[in-house]
Amino acid sequence: MTVIVRLGAGLVVLVAALASGPAPAHAGPAGTGLGLELRTAAPRYLPGEQIRLTLTVSNATGATCALATVADGTVRVTSVRRDGHELVPALGRSFYGDGIAAAATAGTATVAPGGTATVPLVGVRTHDGDDAGAVVLRSVAATPDGGGLDTRWPVGAPGRYEVTAGYTTLPVTGLDDPCPGATGLRTVSFTVGDGTPVPQRRWPWLLGGALLVLVVGASAVLLRGRRRPAAATVALVLVGVGTVVGGTGRPARADYQVDPTAGVPVSGVDFQAAVDGCLQGFAAAGGDPAGILPRLKDATTPRVRIIPTPGGSGSFETPDSKDGKGSSTVTWNPTSVEPYGDGVARDPCAALYHELNHSDDISRDSVPKGDCGGTGIKAAEVKATLAENRYRAAKGLPPRTEYDGKTLPKSFDECRKPAKKTPPPKGPVKLCEDGADCGGSNGDPHLVTFDRHYYDFQAVGEFVLVDSTAGEPLTVQARQSPMGDSRTVSVNTAVAVRIGAHRVALTLVDGDTEVRVDDAVLVPAPGRTPLPGGGTLTRRGSDTGEADGYDLGWPDGSAVAVDQIGPYGYRVLAKLAPGRAGKVRGLLGDFDGDPTDDVATPAGAPLAQPVPFDKLHPSYADGWRVTRDTSLFSYPDGRDTASFTDRAFPAEAVSVADLDPARRSQAEQVCRWAGITDPWQLAECVLDVGVTGRPEFAVSGVGTERIAPPAAAPIAATPVATGTLIPGGSPLAFPGRAGDAVFVDVTAPGLADGCSPYRLFDPTGTELASGCQVAGRGHIDRTDLTVDGTYTVALDDAADGTGRAAVRVYLARDVTGTLRPDAPAVSAAIVDPGGRARYRFTGVAGQRVFVEVPESTLPDQCSPLELLGPQGTRLGSGCVVNGSGDVDGTVLPADGTYTVLVDPVDRTVGTVALRLFATRDQVGAITVDGPPVVAALDRPGAVRSYRFTGTAGTSVTVTATAATLPDQCSPLELRDAGGAVLGAGCVVDGVGGIGATVLPDSGVYTVVVDPSGAATGTVTLTLRR
Repeated sequence: MTVIVRLGAGLVVLVAALASGPAPAHAGPAGTGLGLELRTAAPRYLPGEQIRLTLTVSNATGATCALATVADGTVRVTSVRRDGHELVPALGRSFYGDGIAAAATAGTATVAPGGTATVPLVGVRTHDGDDAGAVVLRSVAATPDGGGLDTRWPVGAPGRYEVTAGYTTLPVTGLDDPCPGATGLRTVSFTVGDGTPVPQRRWPWLLGGALLVLVVGASAVLLRGRRRPAAATVALVLVGVGTVVGGTGRPARADYQVDPTAGVPVSGVDFQAAVDGCLQGFAAAGGDPAGILPRLKDATTPRVRIIPTPGGSGSFETPDSKDGKGSSTVTWNPTSVEPYGDGVARDPCAALYHELNHSDDISRDSVPKGDCGGTGIKAAEVKATLAENRYRAAKGLPPRTEYDGKTLPKSFDECRKPAKKTPPPKGPVKLCEDGADCGGSNGDPHLVTFDRHYYDFQAVGEFVLVDSTAGEPLTVQARQSPMGDSRTVSVNTAVAVRIGAHRVALTLVDGDTEVRVDDAVLVPAPGRTPLPGGGTLTRRGSDTGEADGYDLGWPDGSAVAVDQIGPYGYRVLAKLAPGRAGKVRGLLGDFDGDPTDDVATPAGAPLAQPVPFDKLHPSYADGWRVTRDTSLFSYPDGRDTASFTDRAFPAEAVSVADLDPARRSQAEQVCRWAGITDPWQLAECVLDVGVTGRPEFAVSGVGTERIAPPAAAPIAATPVATGTLIPGGSPLAFPGRAGDAVFVDVTAPGLADGCSPYRLFDPTGTELASGCQVAGRGHIDRTDLTVDGTYTVALDDAADGTGRAAVRVYLARDVTGTLRPDAPAVSAAIVDPGGRARYRFTGVAGQRVFVEVPESTLPDQCSPLELLGPQGTRLGSGCVVNGSGDVDGTVLPADGTYTVLVDPVDRTVGTVALRLFATRDQVGAITVDGPPVVAALDRPGAVRSYRFTGTAGTSVTVTATAATLPDQCSPLELRDAGGAVLGAGCVVDGVGGIGATVLPDSGVYTVVVDPSGAATGTVTLTLRR
């Protein structure tokens, strides 16, 4: 067996091997290409003692490949039971200095066929004491943007525990020959607190012995290390033996706590001394450019714990610990100096400063939301990395230029720009990228019919999703099973289809997908595999996680995409060929363009919507259950569809409103951190994550949102008129009143794209407005009605395509209110498509007003925000991005009543919080070659101007220093007497300025400080020739 490992990873492996007691993992069948054994270091632990598990991953792929040996993102704990009862994990967000993949592969092992690599999973001590949550097993699900979603399983309380876990690989750029796939799930048992004495600190002696053994055998070990040369590493190990064996952590600080034993120890380092050394550097002049140290030392602020890790540095929030909301843990590697992807060398203290910036944001409850513009980097990571760069500049270190392989913006100001919606790089993009005519079953399970009706269906058993009523045979069936021990929530655990005369079944077995064709096991290679009957099976990367997804295709172009939601269930998306419109039935409807008849019995009788729980279960569910004769699934001997049927499930309805408020808040935070913005998708995610406690549902949800655009979200308002139109057929008539406004929404999956097939006519037959058909959807935007009478909506006879158009007419009702400057934010809820919010305030000529939207559920869009003058003239506008937005500072031209208008684009609805700030511009003086001036901008929208007299031909430079403004371009401008901009500059890392500018004339010039957004702070300005 040939295993090439980094020394840090090899050390942990050896310690685990020395510490392993007589408690072997429960063996099981190997997964596809990778096998797993799960062991505990001891059969018993004291309450509050760290649990130490070891995952030994074996390579059965047939080729030498590399495995990450750090647990973050690779180890998935799927279940923890105490005394036979399944525990509920805490949820949270995690942050990484250069993305989770880099953290996971800080230790790697190259494993020959038949060889193994070892991954330690060590319980993290989140606070002092021996209660259940004092020690947690932390499992992190990787998000596509390099972040992580935590589940923290409490294992500190007395009891007998059963932990089920698996290992999955992460795609990492630059890692040579990574092993593919994931292992199956394994279970290990141990006991906490049964009275048997267990030495609390036996691991240091084992670690010391392991270090000595490693030193003796160092010449025989080939290191895969990028941090330091092998000789230097061995020297560091020698220095650390006595420290690790004999040392103890210092007492906790009143404000932060350094705990060298709480994580995975780093060899050869006095961890407390290393932290103290960095903090001393932060306290030195220029060492804390972000100003985080005073709060870190404030005993009244939430606690920050700093613990060691041999992997990449990171941090995670711990609101459920005794340290309370706003507390966090920093995992820091004090020895990592290997270069980032951009070639810039890591600096341990800079990495710690990066993570402490995250802790500062967590403690203030001000973690930036969403991605930073179009960078593909989370705004929170941009902020922390720019702060790290300011520290680097103060210490004479080169700045980082990338994060997780993506280019950093020059300033945080870039994060205010909306990102372009792009499909994910992998997954069923081509199948459902338009999102309009894909039906699906996702999560636990949320169903979307082909005609865009949304409903939840929590039954347990095997059901018909789609079944053709004419043409070539096409059937899709889904098996729904309980989620763990739940009696209210189910998930898809198998999918079966009929293509021609053949059956294909995909089944979750031990956390992995087993494929069978006509009951015979098939292990498909990546790419397309022809199937009997003219169908195809495509194995591909997935947008929902690391496990591969599968596309099943029919000869006419119809297709189904099946993707795993972690090891728990499947997301199923189905797209039908246009010729199947109106020729299918099942839980996903009849594809006739009319969503009102989609929830129907097998006989075709539609149920009135919304369908109550007692009508769905069990009678509606029973109608769509498969039978022994119609089932397409493969079964073990002695089992059939009845074996998977539970007619008493679900025991009751469950919704977001049923969640504990704290649990709901955690789930919403996780879903937003994953990147979900669409209100409907967010609501589904909050329910899934809140009920199951599994963040993989959030990872799946963000992928689904990207390939099924938010425009497809349902409208909760009740329409005033509904009907079905055919090209050139009779119009839909409805009564209207003068002063009302209407919005017309259309679903027509069988019609071709075009403008403008939908037309709205007034009572005299005059056309008032028209709308387009795009990707199976259409609408006529808000239209004001001028007279009482009967209005009509018609579909042109020239509309191309087949099928019908389901039309719904909504009243577009407005929300009104008032704003007061500098008062608390007010919330406006727009529930009707086409509706607007109008909030008025009294303004005074010369005032500068700034409108802030600190919170919003609207999807990203420009420009739903407008500032209107007394005569209705638009004075300014703004966007909503990542749930917030603003209308930049605007000087009011006259006294009068002004209006803040919120007008969401097309059919989107949601809530916005509005806050108004009012100030007046301040003008001061600055002198060429004179003393500096300090510009203080104390509220959002404030502008400061400084005038000076200049001579034609003189070259002047403006220097900005000691700035507390956030990084942005361009808050600094040099203007002539007429207001024309002659030069502009940025403020980055606390410094900036305007380069040398030649003054064209003699006269008065102005230096203007005008930060963008809600930025406040100070900056020192100096004017020089």
